[in-house]
Amino acid sequence: MDVTADGQGYLLLSTKGEFYAYGTAHPWPNPAGFSGQFTGLAMTPSGQGAIAMTSAGQFYAYGTARPQPNPVGFSGRMVSVAITADGQGVLAMSSAGQFYAYGTARPQPNPVGFSGTMVSVSLTSDGQGAVAMSSTGQFYAYGTARPQLNPAGFSGTMTGATLTGDGQGLIAVSSAGQFYAYGSAPARTNPTGFSGGMAALAITPDARGLAAMSGSGQMYTYGSLVYRGNGDPGTTSPTDLRSRIVANANAELKNSGRNNVAKPSQCNFYSGTGRTGSQCPGPGGVQWRSEAWCADFGRWVWGQSGANTTGLGEGAITFKTYGDKQHTWVAGNLLTGVQPGDAIVYDVNKAGDWASHVGLVVAVGNTTVTTIDGNFSGGKIVQSTVTRGAKFAGKTISGYARPVA
Repeated sequence: MDVTADGQGYLLLSTKGEFYAYGTAHPWPNPAGFSGQFTGLAMTPSGQGAIAMTSAGQFYAYGTARPQPNPVGFSGRMVSVAITADGQGVLAMSSAGQFYAYGTARPQPNPVGFSGTMVSVSLTSDGQGAVAMSSTGQFYAYGTARPQLNPAGFSGTMTGATLTGDGQGLIAVSSAGQFYAYGSAPARTNPTGFSGGMAALAITPDARGLAAMSGSGQMYTYGSLVYRGNGDPGTTSPTDLRSRIVANANAELKNSGRNNVAKPSQCNFYSGTGRTGSQCPGPGGVQWRSEAWCADFGRWVWGQSGANTTGLGEGAITFKTYGDKQHTWVAGNLLTGVQPGDAIVYDVNKAGDWASHVGLVVAVGNTTVTTIDGNFSGGKIVQSTVTRGAKFAGKTISGYARPVA
């Protein structure tokens, strides 16, 4: 995983060679014909060049990144790769601590005396400084990179370390999600709720933005780095959470027994399931409840589909706060990376304590997104077409939240 310097994009690569490009990171074709697993990825600051590396030492260069010869004669497996800002230099490292320097990256002496295995290498922007780290938290600083104290007291193993562009700051992470910040790298809150252990991290050259990724592709972004989505392309499998959300939303759209047949217009089934609002008579004498219910509808559909709905309430803004807490909120009216099952939130105010509406995504196109909205267009459940970057029924798209199982 690596990030762009502007904080607006990041590039992810699975061990199987699947790229996920977000924001200003350029998308690349998935590599083919490789051996082993992909263990390293580095990107130029603009996001227009990248180099990927397998455990068997095969390099794949893209865009403005200069192709390099594959390393040979190493012990163990190749584990980490770093690139200079201009894409013309590369430094790669094996688990046994063997460095391979190419182009404008300065050769460095191999680290010695470490325990565990070497897991991470990071370069300064000009390639003249580097820091390598072992799984037991031993730092090795070279050239213009400032030496730092080894982290202590962590759980699991240390898995990733990244330098600021000038080499004066460093941040490292353990598999348990403990951050260690040094020099000009600001301290960040440890990620929580992840699966698969924390596996990688990257910092913008100016140290203002940071991203960390779990082994299952969950992204945690900090500072100026914009969250765009996790390393999960979604699926149309009938057993998938997103597919269930779409199926349940469509079923409720067609359910005349619940699609606001009661009066007054705010009287609805979905608020009744959450026991919010005031009681009102539903069909057959069943007690429903009356309140603005777009969020109640979204919460009910997510819950029936198997999503975790903790923190979701009767207000549309609760989907925004849910996304913030779960690290699944993606801001912006272009809906970059939106997928079926996500919840679009509108008109979030400056205080962040109110929003006007929320709708559930059921289909995604290049310029438009289809949603199913509760309590809309006369107080009914309706299907709507939302144009990316434009107003929707006079409302401004604030962003969207992804569901968490």
